[in-house]
Amino acid sequence: NKTMLPQIKTRSVGIILCLIIINYAAYVKGELRTRSDGTFTITQFTDLHYGESSVRDSISAYFQGVILDADKPDLVVMTGDSVSGYAWNGKENNWFEHLWSNLTQPMIDRNIQWAFTFGNHDDEGDLNRVEIVNLDQKNSLSLTQMGPSNINGTTNYVIPIFSHDLNNPIPVALLYMLDSSDDNCEGVTGWGCVYPNQITWYKQTSSALREKYGKIIPAMAFFHIPVPEFMYMWDNLPCLGQLTDTGVCCFSVNTGLFAAFKEMGDVISVHCGHDHDNDFYGEYEGIILAYGRKTGVGGYGPPLGWKRGARVLHIQESPFQFTHWLRQEDGSIVEADQQPVHFPNTTSQWKYCCDTVNSSVTSNCKH
Repeated sequence: NKTMLPQIKTRSVGIILCLIIINYAAYVKGELRTRSDGTFTITQFTDLHYGESSVRDSISAYFQGVILDADKPDLVVMTGDSVSGYAWNGKENNWFEHLWSNLTQPMIDRNIQWAFTFGNHDDEGDLNRVEIVNLDQKNSLSLTQMGPSNINGTTNYVIPIFSHDLNNPIPVALLYMLDSSDDNCEGVTGWGCVYPNQITWYKQTSSALREKYGKIIPAMAFFHIPVPEFMYMWDNLPCLGQLTDTGVCCFSVNTGLFAAFKEMGDVISVHCGHDHDNDFYGEYEGIILAYGRKTGVGGYGPPLGWKRGARVLHIQESPFQFTHWLRQEDGSIVEADQQPVHFPNTTSQWKYCCDTVNSSVTSNCKH
């Protein structure tokens, strides 16, 4: 059986709201609804790394098609490093646009909507973050949104999933997309992060939606670079899945994003990528923290013996339930509870996010 969270209890709260302008993403463009049976399926593609060779890109596109055909999802979420921006030769015109057309074609062919958030490599080519979002929004299947311009990052937005029952105006779930930048969070050596002003935006948005609907709506958060709590969980708690990368390449500064999720009480799961050779998940202080599975052929990894793939998230509307599994490049499935069990031990503890000042580990991504 797929790992299942217990029913999520919601509660009404009274909130005094500031006068703020909030980006309500999919209220403006597109509307997602559960199927007639009350279900909704999301496929998470991460680290596709298009752009290193046409052969690799063709294989990645084929794998994407196999995975999509197996689960027939209602939405694809791409959690960064979709393109290896570092592979641009500095001369070729329309380089990113050509790659983006190729990597979105598997969704276009199947009429599947998508949304994405940035990784640390996407904007290293011929387009910057704003230009990439503008390009993606030209496609009617894209739900990607430009986040507020007065905070860090570009892809900070929220997408609601509504009920198939048109008489029910309350979202079944919310999908928060956050931009974890590239490296050196707040000037500290290491990897990027979700900055404090982005966290403020999330908290204001969460409060406003709670006020609007009179209840806490269960939410999932998607971004590229993992929060340090992924590392704390691996070091101290049982997990399922594997850590075969150079540790956890998490925020170089713990900016308090996970603490904000706990405070607001809506986020039930967090989904990241970045570390190609990690696919573990677990529950940390009541919230599921889950790596995806590296999807594309470009970039390093995955390790010998692994298949590329995607983490698939399945929502049931009533009673609200959330399950997940890995779908692999050949169409095979790895149920969540079939991933190998990891118990904390002194030979596999990291303590510091890789590439930070206190860490002795240089990540695969930096090599």
